[in-house]
Amino acid sequence: MAPHAREPEITVIVPFHDKPEQLERCLVALRASSEPFELVAVDDASRGARAGELARAHADRVIRLELNSGPAAARNAGARHARGALLVFIDADVVVEPDTLARMRRELAAEPGAAALFGSYDDDPSERSTVSYYRNLLHHHVHHTGPREASTFWAGCGAIRKVDFDAVQGFDEGYRVPSIEDIELGMRLVASGRRVLLVPSVRCKHLKRWGLVDMVQVDVTRRAIPWAKLLIDRPGTGGDLNLAWKQQLCVALVALATLAVPTALALAPLRSIWAPLWLPLALLTPVLAINRSLYALFLERRGLLFALAGFWLHQLYFFYGGLAYAWVRVTHRRRSA
Repeated sequence: MAPHAREPEITVIVPFHDKPEQLERCLVALRASSEPFELVAVDDASRGARAGELARAHADRVIRLELNSGPAAARNAGARHARGALLVFIDADVVVEPDTLARMRRELAAEPGAAALFGSYDDDPSERSTVSYYRNLLHHHVHHTGPREASTFWAGCGAIRKVDFDAVQGFDEGYRVPSIEDIELGMRLVASGRRVLLVPSVRCKHLKRWGLVDMVQVDVTRRAIPWAKLLIDRPGTGGDLNLAWKQQLCVALVALATLAVPTALALAPLRSIWAPLWLPLALLTPVLAINRSLYALFLERRGLLFALAGFWLHQLYFFYGGLAYAWVRVTHRRRSA
């Protein structure tokens, strides 16, 4: 596709590795945007030919990496070839709305002191499975209730001024798989004195299908553990969108409730089987109160059965997240500056 006649202000960078069906939906939605832009697609060593063909059909420029290097390296490669002053990063499993890019431009134009912004998933994901819907609504809720002045970044649907991106040297390519490379970048942006905005009105739709085992594995190995190490290595530098004190309290309460269950079961033969369970249930009551707006969203969107499933998935999330953080605190030695 021929490049635009004038130099674009926005360059959209889409890294991808196979999954042509998702990539096609992503690129078609981008081309329906109301805002002019340059589209740079970065092929992170896809194994099949179809994804590359789709990229060449829709993008102004396609860059291919010969070795699978991960989204951090792919995004950096796209940024090196960008002509726009504003870099917009969109994941290949994300579908933007027609006004997503226009909203990004307007928000940053109204906030000339801000270096970057990121948006949110909508509340109607493409995949309808229970775990997929839970993950999407959790992300949606966190991004709609978080502070506007963020201490992190999200590269699924986020924008950074190129001058600021270059000043902090882009994404850390040490992250060779999708992980917390965007959180780490946001922490460096904020630590350098730059501002990052959370703008939930910048919306998109997620196409990923989550399974329970996949969710736990990804959360523990690619998020909780590397994130905990980062917070230990760089205390006080931010990156804490999901780490408000109330959420830390929930982690502690879920851990205590889990420890109380064996005691409750041991006492069960002595009395009614339900009587000894009052302690773990009592410990979970504040968790219900703290997260009532999230659970109300579950109820509103999918009804009572989903809300109950979402509640217990959320307790599982607190449990393994807290366990991973505790493990890192015991085993990880802080890196010297």
